[in-house]
Amino acid sequence: MKLDSKNLVLNLLGTDANIQINKKILLTLKLEEAFFLSYLIDQYKYFEREGKLREDGSFYTSNMDIALYTTFNNSQIARVKKSGVEKGLFKISLEDSRTKSYYYLNFDKILEMIGTEKSNMELAYKSRFDSEKIDLEINNLEDIENLKKFTFNELRFYCKENKIKYSGNDKKDNLIKKIIENKNPNLISKSHFSTVNDISFTSEQKNRSLTKNGKLEDGVSDISLTVSEKSITNQEQINQEQNTCHVHEKNKKDEKIESIFHELGINYTDTNEASCLLILNEFEDNKILLEKYLLIIHKQLEKLTNIKNLAALFSKKLKEIDYSLINKIKKENKDNIEKILEEQKKIKDEERRIENSICMDKIIDNFLSLDKEIQENVVNLAEQKFLKENPQTNLDMFKAIKKRSYRSHLRMIYSKLLEIIKDENIKIGEVI
Repeated sequence: MKLDSKNLVLNLLGTDANIQINKKILLTLKLEEAFFLSYLIDQYKYFEREGKLREDGSFYTSNMDIALYTTFNNSQIARVKKSGVEKGLFKISLEDSRTKSYYYLNFDKILEMIGTEKSNMELAYKSRFDSEKIDLEINNLEDIENLKKFTFNELRFYCKENKIKYSGNDKKDNLIKKIIENKNPNLISKSHFSTVNDISFTSEQKNRSLTKNGKLEDGVSDISLTVSEKSITNQEQINQEQNTCHVHEKNKKDEKIESIFHELGINYTDTNEASCLLILNEFEDNKILLEKYLLIIHKQLEKLTNIKNLAALFSKKLKEIDYSLINKIKKENKDNIEKILEEQKKIKDEERRIENSICMDKIIDNFLSLDKEIQENVVNLAEQKFLKENPQTNLDMFKAIKKRSYRSHLRMIYSKLLEIIKDENIKIGEVI
């Protein structure tokens, strides 16, 4: 029997008070994509609750709504929409001369992600390898040293995904050797395994760091982690590795900035930290703008060919601060803020207009409940005052509107009507 994927997904995700992101969806997709999908599900529930869904189950949302409620910029919106369509999570139909976007959610595909039998840990490691596009190439001793930077769990997951046999008793060095044997067995005799073995954790134990609050835990002796038998001529890279060869850090690094470097697959060294702090100062401590700057620089370097050491070149480019790029990013951010503020003002003005219109209708309703003679006297005085202040008014049109729609006529002279009501101290309901 086919599962009711739509109701299952809607019951599992989304509430009126907030947007929920399912953990399996978050680990399967990137954060932006997961948040955008959760936003669409939340919108679907809203339209369904209000009875505004179209017959085919689609609903409308604009890029401006998406920007307001997700804080995504235009490029982020375009990226998550394209990715979601490519992955079959939803379809988008452009209608009304391509000015409106209608969304069709693929609940079967979404439920497929939520209902996967893979554990959260498996999904997390898979996400890391996929997002960083890690394809381990073992061609020399330097590649082996890079391999040693992976954690025990990451190496074990890599073996599992690539069908490299391993046992529960294998330590980190054993896993590294098996990966080398699989990738390039000729390097086994040349490699030198001098790293401290990772502790092999059982399912009852939690993975813990060697350090905590600057102190070594569990009686582990002070260890200096050095790079062995490497032949590198690039001085920038040597400096980078020397900066990261200590367990004890002088100062705690900013976790947000460090996570950006981690996503780029580059070490957040002291040198890189110093450069980032200078750039961050130019952005007035706005880390979102700093992240944009770093991603642009990294993308520019990725397009270059014949780069032997991207990390070293990236570090060098950070030292050579690109002030023109900084100014461009700041201007774009200012423009985006102004656009958002302008849209927010439009929304508030519209809300105020609606409130005033509701209030006007209520006063007119109460006015129409008064004695006919009182109404006539007040209207006559209001008309005289209106025509005196607006002498250019077409009298024939003025009378025609009154004859055709008395309520529309009252709305036209409303401000003068209010003045007369207050001047004459006339009580109409609870409004005046």
